[in-house]
Amino acid sequence: MKKTVLLALMAVVATTAVTAQDLEQRGDRRGPDPEKRIEHQVKRLDKKLNLTEEQKQQLTEFYQEFDKTQMARMEQMRQLEKKDREALDGKINSILTEDQKAKYAEMKEKEKEMWKEGREGFEPGKGFGPGRGHGPGRGHGGPGSMGGFERDMGE
Repeated sequence: MKKTVLLALMAVVATTAVTAQDLEQRGDRRGPDPEKRIEHQVKRLDKKLNLTEEQKQQLTEFYQEFDKTQMARMEQMRQLEKKDREALDGKINSILTEDQKAKYAEMKEKEKEMWKEGREGFEPGKGFGPGRGHGPGRGHGGPGSMGGFERDMGE
């Protein structure tokens, strides 16, 4: 039983990483429906491991629990990032002149509009054009991008 649980947890981690990488390469940020993804993962394991009905049910429960904890963790991270961004903005504004503050606020509003418009102009793996987003040359490991060392060495 312990081996089954350990195997299932290892499969969760491996499958989630592969699924996330797959989605990133396709540029699909929302991903598939969680229930469909879980069903696919369980079927995939069943095909390779010939699972019993009880094991399939347990795996489904494991994946559901994993998804819930991941969603909660992601929400916590979003909240922390929001708080950190607000603190950074406060620090930036504290050193700017009134004119600079107005320009900075305008810049931030334009960025917000760009994101609201559904990231128009976004190309997977390339971001929003040269020097923007998480595309090549940004060190994020996307298709065609160079890692930090190679980028810094000009290779």
